[in-house]
Amino acid sequence: MPIRYGSSETPRRVSVAGELDLDNADELAGWLENEGQGEGDLTIDAAGLLFVDSTGVRALLRAANAMAGRGRLIVRDPSPSVRRVLELAGLTHSRTGLVVQESEPSQGGTEARSFPADRTVLQEIRMFIRSRAGVDSFGRWADNLALAVSEACANAILHSGTPEITVTWKPLPDRVEVEVRDEGIFRRALPSDEDGPAGRGILLMMSAMDQITITCGTDSRPGTVVRMVKLRNGEPQGQEGKTRTSQIPVA
Repeated sequence: MPIRYGSSETPRRVSVAGELDLDNADELAGWLENEGQGEGDLTIDAAGLLFVDSTGVRALLRAANAMAGRGRLIVRDPSPSVRRVLELAGLTHSRTGLVVQESEPSQGGTEARSFPADRTVLQEIRMFIRSRAGVDSFGRWADNLALAVSEACANAILHSGTPEITVTWKPLPDRVEVEVRDEGIFRRALPSDEDGPAGRGILLMMSAMDQITITCGTDSRPGTVVRMVKLRNGEPQGQEGKTRTSQIPVA
C-alpha cells in the first residue's frame, strides 16, 4: 500500500496514511521537514498509517530534529501496530521532540460517506473505517471493524444491484455503531454447507462484531440495511447480541 499524505485546513496539521518503509521514508521525511518550517508544533493525523519500520521511525525522528527549538512533531492517534513500533523504539516516553498522543474517547462525530457500488472501492472503505477507528479510540478493534464492513459492502456490490453504498460511522462512549445501506434488492438465499467455501461473509461479520441486525431490501421496499455494533470493552452476555432481522445472500 503506497504512502499518502497531505495538509489539512488546520494550521500546522497534516495527515499520513498507508505504509511507511524504506521505499518512501526519505520522501516523507523531506515533506515533513518542509511542512514543519516556521514556529509551533506540527501534528500528524496518523490513524490511517498502518505500518512503520525502522526507516520510517528514522524519518519521523529526522523531521522532529529539524524542528528542534521551534516546536514538536506530534504523532496523533497512531494505529495499534504503529504505536507498538514507536513503543519498541522508545519514542512514546522519550524527549526527542517527537510526541505520541491519543484522542479521548469520542462522544459523537457521526460521519456518513457514500461510495459507488464497485469492488474497486472496498480498499477505500476499509481505509475510512480504520481511520475513524483510530480517531475515535477504537483502534484495537480496527481489523474486526474493517473486515465486517468490507464483507457487508461486498455483499451489496455482488448481490443487490445497487448503484451506491452509504457507510455511516457513529461512535458512542461504550460502543461504535456502523451502518451499511444500499438501494438494491437481495434475491438469493443463504448458501448451504453444500455450496462450498463461498458464502461465508455473514459468518465473518458475526464473528467480528458484537451485534448485527440485517434488514433486507425487497421488491416493494428496496434497500438493505446492515447495522453492526462493536463494544468498546467486554462482550455481550449470551447470544442475544448476535441478531438479525432477516437473512441475506452472502459473499
